[in-house]
Amino acid sequence: MIDSDKLADPAEFLPKLPFVRELGIKLISSQPGAVTVEMPFAERFSTPPQSFPASMVGILGDVGAVSACLSKLPGDWAVATLDYTVKMTGQARGDALIAKGRVLQSGKTTSVGISDVYCISGGQETHCGVVLATSRNFPLK
Repeated sequence: MIDSDKLADPAEFLPKLPFVRELGIKLISSQPGAVTVEMPFAERFSTPPQSFPASMVGILGDVGAVSACLSKLPGDWAVATLDYTVKMTGQARGDALIAKGRVLQSGKTTSVGISDVYCISGGQETHCGVVLATSRNFPLK
């Protein structure tokens, strides 16, 4: 853990990323070491039959995991994904995806996070994937 009086805020960082805005990803909750993000279903990013492809599950899981890593860093730092792995655990079909990310290891130059990804359909959450992601951490100055 990096000591800091003020930790980085995913609520400030995520809206600055063009792909986050394009995909409609929204921050649901954030606390140091844990972040939840959501993405609505969009036909233009889907696969038949009206499902989220593994790539979309991976993107949202990556955002959740790496944002959780960011939330443990000083306020003047940022993150970039070095790599991520997505494992599908079920069909990703529903109105939205939600990723619940948390930090597994927080370091100065790299961190590791994980997200459980769920499909939301009719108000019910169904687990559909797991994403393990490594972030590169760097100061903005």
